[in-house]
Amino acid sequence: MKLTLLHKALNLKAITVIVFLVSTFNLKADDISFTANAPQAVEVGEQFRLQFTLNAKGNNFTEPNITDFQVLSGPNTSSSSSIQWVNGSMSQSTTYTYTFILMADHEGKFTIPAATVKSGGKTYQSNPITIEVVAGSRPAASNGGQQQTGNQGGTKTTTNPDLSSDDLFVAITVDKKKLIQGQYLVATIKLYTKKDVAGFEDVKFPPFTGFWSSDLEAPQQVSLQRENVNGQIYTTGLLKKVLLMPQRSGELTIDPMEITILTRTRVRSNNPFDDFFGGSYRTVQNKLASKPVKINVDALPAGKPADFSGGVGNFTLNASVDKNTVKANEAVTLKVKVSGSGNLKFINNIKIDFPPDIDVYDPKTTQNIKTDASGMSGSVTFDYLFIPRYAGNYRIAPITFSYFDTKAKTYKTLTTQEFNINVEKGEGDAEANSGVVQALTKEDVKFIGKDIRYIKPVNQLDRRQEMVFGTPLFYGCYAVPLLLFVAIILFRLAQIKQNANQAAVKNRKAGKVSRKRLRQASKYMKQGQEAQFYDELLKGIWGYLSDKLSIPVANLSKDNVTDILATHNVDSQLVDELMDLLNSCEFARYAPAAVSGGMEEIFRKADNTLSKLDQKVK
Repeated sequence: MKLTLLHKALNLKAITVIVFLVSTFNLKADDISFTANAPQAVEVGEQFRLQFTLNAKGNNFTEPNITDFQVLSGPNTSSSSSIQWVNGSMSQSTTYTYTFILMADHEGKFTIPAATVKSGGKTYQSNPITIEVVAGSRPAASNGGQQQTGNQGGTKTTTNPDLSSDDLFVAITVDKKKLIQGQYLVATIKLYTKKDVAGFEDVKFPPFTGFWSSDLEAPQQVSLQRENVNGQIYTTGLLKKVLLMPQRSGELTIDPMEITILTRTRVRSNNPFDDFFGGSYRTVQNKLASKPVKINVDALPAGKPADFSGGVGNFTLNASVDKNTVKANEAVTLKVKVSGSGNLKFINNIKIDFPPDIDVYDPKTTQNIKTDASGMSGSVTFDYLFIPRYAGNYRIAPITFSYFDTKAKTYKTLTTQEFNINVEKGEGDAEANSGVVQALTKEDVKFIGKDIRYIKPVNQLDRRQEMVFGTPLFYGCYAVPLLLFVAIILFRLAQIKQNANQAAVKNRKAGKVSRKRLRQASKYMKQGQEAQFYDELLKGIWGYLSDKLSIPVANLSKDNVTDILATHNVDSQLVDELMDLLNSCEFARYAPAAVSGGMEEIFRKADNTLSKLDQKVK
């Protein structure tokens, strides 16, 4: 007994030493960060948290000099540790938090300077925090715990007469409402609320008719943060940010965005215990639609150059050939590259004046384009392959490219240098050796039909007759269809025999049937129909298990599925993944918003788990 206790004590000490060594190694390997977080906007008289977070053990914390806010409490120090086992290796992480409770006294924008802390013998400095204090009314409710209070790139202040003053609305804002055809604008779709948001339904984004569009941000899970809107503090969430390029001039309209917001409203009760336990709430559906946005697009001014192909922006032009001296019938590549910012995706092939005795092929187009909030930038490269057929010196005239410069508000033409190609006689050149052209070029083909060509008369034509009967070809024409017919009969008999065992057929086709059900669930996911998505996903999983295990769905349960899969030598980790997937889907049918990861994550897990099962269970 004593020896057993001694062994346990030694094992506990060994584990403690290992945890200490691993955590020390992680601190050295990982970057140490020290960050500050606070709301971007608060109201006069409102209390809020200022937190400094260090992802390692620290000491000698020096608080910032806070003069523009009342310090009600702090610094309050707390720490949290976590141990993770990943593929047999253990890692430990410790986080230290220093928290202040502050209150705003007066309006304005104020900056809280950086704090410092020591860790591992080094001093780390946090980021400064800018907070805007407004005199607006306090929000009616919280945002359900989803609010982000981190300083996300500075204080956000919006003064826009088009935004509503309601407690809950959705709006489309654009960075410009007047532009020239070919320019771009950025449209931002955001939710503004002073209510407690519980979820979203029936999301319908505008089609952006008349625009070429590219999504810049389309978050799968909306993160809410506080923002000052016309002197009022709202909780806002980015739904989508899109880069738009008008495809025609005139007045274009961005249609409204439609969405149903689920909000939680507290219900008053005469039962005193309800207030003690947090009270009761009811969910309310709020159907919202944004206001349409009018965009005025001016046509490009008159005076377009002859070679203008629709380029709008600011560009440079470069051209080069891979060789200047070649032999006849050797290929040469002319590379033309347009770089810069603007509507690069809409630049067409550049016209090049090639000499007539050169065969030219359609160019290969390569786009290296980046799309972000600053527009479209990068390059478009055209590779022209051409083959000179005869010896001599060939001149390719300078290449021109015209575009409309949005900064100078005028058309500009870029020009490259000219290219001179020296073509030498090739080996075995028919023209050089015999003076006769053996092959037809593209120009020769165009000439056929216009020239009178001499036809040599023939005095007598010999007519040869061959008998097909009795030859191998004759017998083959009969033998091949006969063999094909026998093969089809044998294949059909084997198929009938195989299909006679219905259980085996269902087992063999289980994966194919489940993929059809997953495709139907994927359609619901893309349409944002959560209830239908999880219902279809559950049907697909249970239907797959019924076909694969040859058990009716009515007789299936989580317990007997676990036992049966164990008899098929399916490892316990995969069985646990299947059970977790079933539990998540069943829970999501009643509380979709409470499931972490969302529909895409659940769909990916389902596809991965069923694929693994299909390989294990035969």
